[in-house]
Amino acid sequence: MDRPGQDAIVSDRARYDYAQLLAATHRLARHLGEHGVTPGTVIGLRCDDDVMHLLAVLACTALGASTCTLPGHDSATQQDHLAAQCNVTVRLTGDDISRASQVEQRVGLPTSMPKSPPAQLLFSTSGTSGQSKIVVLHDSDIVAQAPRHVMSTAERFACQASMEHNFAKRHRLYCVAQGATNVFLAGSGAALIDQCLQHEVSVLHLSAFQARELVATPGADRLAGIRLKLGGSHVPVALREQLRAQVTDDTCFGYGTTETGAIAFTDPNDTQSGDSVGQPLDGMDVMIADAERRPQAPGTTGEIAIRCSGMFRGYLGREELTEHSLADGWFWTGDLGAMDASGRLRVSGRCDDMFVFNSMNIHPQEIEAQIMAFSGVRDAAVVPKPSDVHGSIPVALVVADDPTGLDTTELKRFMRVRAGLRCPRQYVMTDRIPRNRNGKILRAEALAALMSAGQQRNG
Repeated sequence: MDRPGQDAIVSDRARYDYAQLLAATHRLARHLGEHGVTPGTVIGLRCDDDVMHLLAVLACTALGASTCTLPGHDSATQQDHLAAQCNVTVRLTGDDISRASQVEQRVGLPTSMPKSPPAQLLFSTSGTSGQSKIVVLHDSDIVAQAPRHVMSTAERFACQASMEHNFAKRHRLYCVAQGATNVFLAGSGAALIDQCLQHEVSVLHLSAFQARELVATPGADRLAGIRLKLGGSHVPVALREQLRAQVTDDTCFGYGTTETGAIAFTDPNDTQSGDSVGQPLDGMDVMIADAERRPQAPGTTGEIAIRCSGMFRGYLGREELTEHSLADGWFWTGDLGAMDASGRLRVSGRCDDMFVFNSMNIHPQEIEAQIMAFSGVRDAAVVPKPSDVHGSIPVALVVADDPTGLDTTELKRFMRVRAGLRCPRQYVMTDRIPRNRNGKILRAEALAALMSAGQQRNG
């Protein structure tokens, strides 16, 4: 422990330096060990208190126990299903963790924990398909990924997502691994800005949705001295420009996966980055491959494959999927992208999102980005409407800032110029686009909403 007095955790309700964090982790680990938690135990955590949640993960990891999060927003049935998938043997609630963390030890605390077997961290991810996958990472994998996220011990990291989100949970652990400071925030809008300044946040991570809220908040330029990082879903160029103009020039847009951590981030000084996610980070090998997994030339769209330290160990209980995804030393992401001549990576969606219209490959994310460049469009999703003649017809669901003020005729003309023959053949106004917690479009739900709207009109 190089800096025992440095802030490890900061919030409005709690503050730990690294010496205090180590003591609290040991105290909780000892209590859990005395109550039957051993290497190999699988803990299901249900804890809304982010600080207690982080302490529990650290304590279980120190014991060599595995952990998964049972999100509070899920129903009891969903939690039971996830617990069964992860082979959970012990469940801990926030109250359990809080009581255990306050237990006084009758003997002095050790300076270090006994060496335990590798601890597994289990992350449930369904992507956009709705089919759950359990990503298996060892604690050493988190440590290996950490330098790609947290640049120095001086970083004071904050995000609005709770520990129940994969990204937030991993990044909180990255901060601990790097000896940086975790800042836990409460609220949004002006309250978020005030807390960032009060707690001297240096890096704030946001989703695209949260970023839109920020640019609409008066006084957002008070955050000009921090670095903004966005990831998790596509960030339109218009929103990027708004953030740079209204909040801070020090803004990065990136791409990563639960399986590997961060892969690429834009350089704030790269004025030509466009809608890319920048160049791959140090230590990341990125390959673009065709359907036969052969490398493709720059500018050609194909599947993104990754090779790096700290890659995941597989998908729990899904051997065939693991063999398909981890092959020849690469992780085959299932994402589509291309590298430009300068080595920047552009991500254009999921392989399984692509559909064919009149023999043309339609990549929805590319079309959605063009629609959202039109003034007055807040959100959009492109889905394949089944057709006996054409196979699938591209149809756009559109959310407008002002539904009565959006000129759909002009939008169609705009898209014919931008997308040519690949432009949507129909535009349907809607109140919202279904998205998961990471901001990714739930395409099956979006298509179901489109078909339902069509049936209602025909009824």
